[in-house]
Amino acid sequence: MQDWKQHSSRRSPYRRQRSSSISVRKDRGSTFIQAKSSVLKDRPRRKLISFFRNPFKEHPEPELLRLKLRNGIRKVFGMLILSGMLWLSGGTAYLGWSYFQQPLKDVRISGNQLLEPAEVLKISGLQPGILLADLDPYLVASRIKSHPIVKKVDVRREFPGSLHLVLFEQDPFVLVEKSDPNQYLPDKYWLLNREKLVLKSIPAGVIATPEFRDFPRIKGLSDPGITSGVKWNSLALERGLQFLETVGTWAEKTQPSSAGNLEDLPPLLPSLSSTKGLVLDLTDPLNLMMRWRFSAEESGKEVAQKDLSLKPLSSPVLVQLGRDQYAERLKRLEELLPGLIKEHPEIKSIDLRYPDRVTLVP
Repeated sequence: MQDWKQHSSRRSPYRRQRSSSISVRKDRGSTFIQAKSSVLKDRPRRKLISFFRNPFKEHPEPELLRLKLRNGIRKVFGMLILSGMLWLSGGTAYLGWSYFQQPLKDVRISGNQLLEPAEVLKISGLQPGILLADLDPYLVASRIKSHPIVKKVDVRREFPGSLHLVLFEQDPFVLVEKSDPNQYLPDKYWLLNREKLVLKSIPAGVIATPEFRDFPRIKGLSDPGITSGVKWNSLALERGLQFLETVGTWAEKTQPSSAGNLEDLPPLLPSLSSTKGLVLDLTDPLNLMMRWRFSAEESGKEVAQKDLSLKPLSSPVLVQLGRDQYAERLKRLEELLPGLIKEHPEIKSIDLRYPDRVTLVP
C-alpha cells in the first residue's frame, strides 16, 4: 500500500526548466536531454480524385519542383539551339557545296608583255568545263613556268568561276639574227636576256613594231641546235653582250658631265648613251663592227636649222672597233664624230681599230 502511494503521487517525468526548449527526463537514474523537434505532422491522405492517379505518391516539395522546372527549361532550350545549329550547318554545307562546285568560266591574264594570252592558255593546260575546286594551282603554275620567258607566275582562284594568272616575265636584252645560208635577209630573230637564255623566236616582220624596234641586234652568229629555253654558249655572243654592257656603263659615267655642260657639247653629237637602233656584226671574231642608226632627234635636223652648214646623216654608219678597249674607242668616236659629219656628210664607215689613225669611207 505504501509503495502504491509512493508511485501514485509521483511527478510527471517531464519537467520544464526555466524557459528553455530543452526538456530533461529522469528515468530510474538515467538522465537524457531531449530537444523539441519541428517535424511536421503527417498530412492527411487526400481523397482519390481519379482512378489513374497513384494514391500512394507523395506530393513533392516546392524546391524540388522548381529544380525540375529549371532543368526542363534548360533541356528545351538546349534542344532548340542544337536544332538551329544543325540547320545552319546543313544549309551552309549545301549552299557551299553548290557554290564551290562551279565550272571555270573566266580566265584573266595580266603581266604578259611577250606572251600572247592564247599561248599562255595553251601551255597552262586548262580544259573547258573543269571545276574550279578541282583545279590544282601549283600544277598550272609549273606548266606556265616551264616556258623560258616566264620567270614567276601567280595563280589565283576567284570563286565561284574565275581564275587570275599574274605573269612575271624575263627581261629581254638583245635580238640575235637567225642565220640561214639560203636567205639573204633573215626571216626570224632570237630574243635573249642578259644571261644568254633564248626566250622565243620573233618573226622579222615584227621587228619594226614599237615593241621590238629599240632592242639592239646582233648578226653573224651561227645557231645550230638553238631553240627556245636553251642557253646560248658562244664566245662571240659573249663579246657582243659585253660590248653592250660597256656602252651602258660608259654612258652612265659620262652622262652627268655632259648634262652639266650642254653648251660645250658638239651640236651633232649622236646619243651614244643607249643602244637603240644599234646593230652588231660579229662575223669577224677579231673585229667587232656596229651599225649605228641615228633617230630623227639624233640626226641633227633641229641643229641643222640653226647651222645650215651641217647636214643630217641619212643612213647608218658602220663603225669598226676591233676586239677590245671598247670604252676608249667609244670616247674617241664621241670626240671625232661631229667634225667628221661636218666634213663628210655622206660618211659610210669609220675604222677605229688603230690607235694612231682613223680610216673613213665617205
